[in-house]
Amino acid sequence: MSSRFIKRSKYQEKVSEGISQCLICERKCKILEGNSGFCGTRVNTEGKINTIVYGLIPAVSVNPIEKKPLYHFYPGSTALTVGSYGCNFSCFWCQNHHIAKQNPSKFELLRSVNDYLSPEQLIELALKKKCQGTSISFNEPTLLFEYSLEVFELAKKHGLYNTFVSNGYMTDKVLEDLSDAGLDAINIDIKGGAEMNRKYCGVDVEIVWRNAKMAVDMGLHVEITTLLIPQLNIDPPTIRNIARRIRKDLGKNTPFHLSRFFPHYKSGNHGILNPTLLEDLKKSYDIAKSEGLNFVYLGNMPTSDYDHTVCPKCSNTVIEREIRGVKKLYLDSTGNCTYCNYPICRNS
Repeated sequence: MSSRFIKRSKYQEKVSEGISQCLICERKCKILEGNSGFCGTRVNTEGKINTIVYGLIPAVSVNPIEKKPLYHFYPGSTALTVGSYGCNFSCFWCQNHHIAKQNPSKFELLRSVNDYLSPEQLIELALKKKCQGTSISFNEPTLLFEYSLEVFELAKKHGLYNTFVSNGYMTDKVLEDLSDAGLDAINIDIKGGAEMNRKYCGVDVEIVWRNAKMAVDMGLHVEITTLLIPQLNIDPPTIRNIARRIRKDLGKNTPFHLSRFFPHYKSGNHGILNPTLLEDLKKSYDIAKSEGLNFVYLGNMPTSDYDHTVCPKCSNTVIEREIRGVKKLYLDSTGNCTYCNYPICRNS
C-alpha cells in the first residue's frame, strides 16, 4: 500500500494495551491492533489509528450544486465532487454501493496509486474546470476528514466554497473542525425514524439531529434529504415527524428534499423490488408543506415540476430548475428575491 494514503487519525484515544478508540465518527470504534474499524478506513497500526484513504479518490466529477442536492446555496454554480471508499452506516439500499460498500482495509487492489489526488491537485483541477467550489460526497465524507481539512483551507485561499453530502454521524469536535477549516454547506441525510436508523443503519438518529442543529448554530448552510423507501419510511407519521423536527430545530426555511428510491444493492434481499410510487412522493410533499416548511422538493422525478422555488413572501417563482440545474433565476446578487427582497439563497 502506498504510504501516501496513510495519515495519522486526528482524534483517537488509547483504551488499553493493543486497543485504541477512533473518535472521528460517533461509532467510536475500539480497534484491536492490526484491525480496522467498522468503516474500513481506519486501521490500528502499532497502537496508533491511521486513515488509509487520505487522498484515495476513485470518484471525481464536476456537478451542478443542485445535484448534491443543495438548492439554496450558490444556485447555478458547479462543484468539483470527489469521494473515496467505505461507509460508517449499514444501509442495505445504498445508492453508491460500488464504492461505499468496498472495505479498503481488506482489498489492496482498491488502493491504486492512480487514484491518489492530493489536496493541491484537487484545487488545481477545480480551478481548471472553472468550478466555484468543492464537494466531498459519493461515500460518507467524514471518512475523508483529515483530507477535507486541507482541501477546505486551500479552497478558501482560492475563493472557492466547500460542501459536504453526509449522513451527519461525525463527532461534534470533527464538525467544529470542518467548519473552522472552511466548510460552508452540508446536506444531511435523515434516513427515517429512530427504529429504522437503529435497525437498518446501526446508528442513533438523535446524533444526526444534534449535528444538523449544531451546523445551523455554527452558521453553516444546511439542507435535509430523506430517501423515501417503500415499507420503511413513507408512512405519514414518519414524514410528519421529520418535517416538524426540521421546522423546530433547524427553521422553516431549511430546504427539505424528498427523494425517490430505486432498488439498489441488497434491496431485493429485503423484498423491496420497486421504486417509490409517485403518488406516495406527492403525499409526502403535501405533508411536509402542511407542517409549515417553506421549501420542500421532490427528487429523482421524471419531471422538474416539484423542483422550482417559490418565494414564501410574495409567491413568485424565483428559481426555475430543470433536471440538471438552473433554468432561470430571479434573485439579486445576495440571493434575495428580486420582487420583494425575501432571503432565498446563500450566495456568499
